[in-house]
Amino acid sequence: MPVCTNCAYPVDHVYTAYKTKSNIRLGVCPRCDQFLDPLIEHPDLIILLDLILLKPRVFLHLLFNRRSPPFDTDKGTESSGKDNQVIRQQRLSQDLWKLSAISVLAETVLRFLPSVTGECRITVYQVIITCGLVLLEGITQHAVTLSLTLLALRIRRWYPVTLKRKVVDSRKRDGRQENFLPILVPLTILYTSLIPLLLQLILSIWYTPPQSIHEHLPTTNMALSFISSLPFNVPPELLDLEIALNHAWSRSDRIWIGTRLLGGMSAGFGLRVLLPTRPWETTGIVLAGWIGSALIEPVARSYIASIGA
Repeated sequence: MPVCTNCAYPVDHVYTAYKTKSNIRLGVCPRCDQFLDPLIEHPDLIILLDLILLKPRVFLHLLFNRRSPPFDTDKGTESSGKDNQVIRQQRLSQDLWKLSAISVLAETVLRFLPSVTGECRITVYQVIITCGLVLLEGITQHAVTLSLTLLALRIRRWYPVTLKRKVVDSRKRDGRQENFLPILVPLTILYTSLIPLLLQLILSIWYTPPQSIHEHLPTTNMALSFISSLPFNVPPELLDLEIALNHAWSRSDRIWIGTRLLGGMSAGFGLRVLLPTRPWETTGIVLAGWIGSALIEPVARSYIASIGA
């Protein structure tokens, strides 16, 4: 069942189709008196721009209204609600597989870019191992995120919807709750992480991580130190810590850090549109997924090394 992209009110159909496909009429929300989903008429480029700008309506459109059947004036409503739910689940599963494949492919290419620029030889075995690691990290991240999300929704009694929690007043209905499926959580993360991944892939054409041979970065000295410029004495350990942090920052891949932060903030915003969780809960869920994927990588690498030995 689709929802209104302004207030998430559940409706039967977003628009009405007449004899020709170009002749349609957008429905009006009975609660907010706005068009239910103007993105139905917009091209994919506009939807992509709205996704980059993190507009809330684009998440509701992609997760609930995309490819939803209209009300046909000639045929009427032939399919039941259960049939529409089955069709919707199949479409969401297809989108999940497609986005997962693109995400794994983009992440694998990004990990091999330093080797390509350094003219190192890449074997088929390395490609297979890297794809497996990327896939394992993604599965771990989504499993942790989905488990914590369902736990938070269970505590709030938001999902699954019980008879006691159903709202009597139709004006207070929430289409996100009535049409929520667990698959929407990994889909939201994939939608929000794909744009930063592609951005990093494009920027990597002109940018490579700094190397000491080709690029001499300024070393941190006491004149550039913020802590040493303070008007009072500080422990020498803090000075050493500042130098170490500055050195790590100068040697880090800033494009990777920036795109990962952008992906994390985008994922948090997308989950906030989909779920009734608080900001700190959403942040904790996203960070837990990151930590889970970061911890599984060294374990998998050590296991692969032990097998190869």
